Amino acid sequence: MRHGRAGLSTLAPLESCSSGINYSDPISTSEWKKLLTEFTLDSIIRPEFTFYQPVNGYRINIDTVILYGFAIQQARGNVLEIGSASGVTGILLSKHHKVTGVTGVEIERSSYEASLKNLELHACEKKVTFINRDINAYKQLFKPQSFHTLITNPPFYRQGTGKRSKKRGTDTARSDGYLTIEDVFKAARYLLKPDGCLIMLFLTCRINDVFLNARGFHIEEIRFVHRTALKPSDVFLMLARKGRGKQLRVIPPLIVHETNGYSKEMISMLNPKKKVTDAEFYHNSVIP
Repeated sequence: MRHGRAGLSTLAPLESCSSGINYSDPISTSEWKKLLTEFTLDSIIRPEFTFYQPVNGYRINIDTVILYGFAIQQARGNVLEIGSASGVTGILLSKHHKVTGVTGVEIERSSYEASLKNLELHACEKKVTFINRDINAYKQLFKPQSFHTLITNPPFYRQGTGKRSKKRGTDTARSDGYLTIEDVFKAARYLLKPDGCLIMLFLTCRINDVFLNARGFHIEEIRFVHRTALKPSDVFLMLARKGRGKQLRVIPPLIVHETNGYSKEMISMLNPKKKVTDAEFYHNSVIP
């Protein structure tokens, strides 16, 4: 799956765009060309799963697929995603019968605009809503105990550490200057119903920060993620329940890559009912 820009015939008008163009009016050729420099239409693991994403904002990576694959097993009821980016995880979760609705909150404008277009592309406007706000204003946005499930892949690095990006959207997604792990748990305590689930993907080297901030939650499940079977874990998946929960269990690790490409488990995450063929298994992905 390649990183190609969408052609004119595949890109419908956006409701809003950072270019400032009003898409309710006829669009000139020059305006179309400008729009095409801002968004691409890409496949995620499988050719049939395509999403718009900003050229100069946060780009989808393998973490999106990993988080979705874990979340689909536990997500239920009314779901909130903190840091919804282009809306991939929320849109895919909305197709699950146990999920009644999805709300995504995204601070970056370019990613939010891509998520609006993805709503139209996947025809799920009735079940999914995206909001372009800072989640730290959660008390102004939502009533207490509004959600059954909260999903997030929060910024990995403490402000001033980690690899910096020249793209503001990417840097916001990586550094916790706007959202710390403490902020995530504060929001979850307020927003989740009793017995609600917090599902998270985070850096393995910062697992202590998660445990230190998990007051009021019972961590039920952890799964470590490894690039290959012989490499140490970079990130981990966590399921925590508000209030009391089951005894903690560490389930077998997720291996991302096998000898010739993505593991069959990785590919099957996006469509668990469909048998993975050899052609799909060896298909090149847009995700590095």
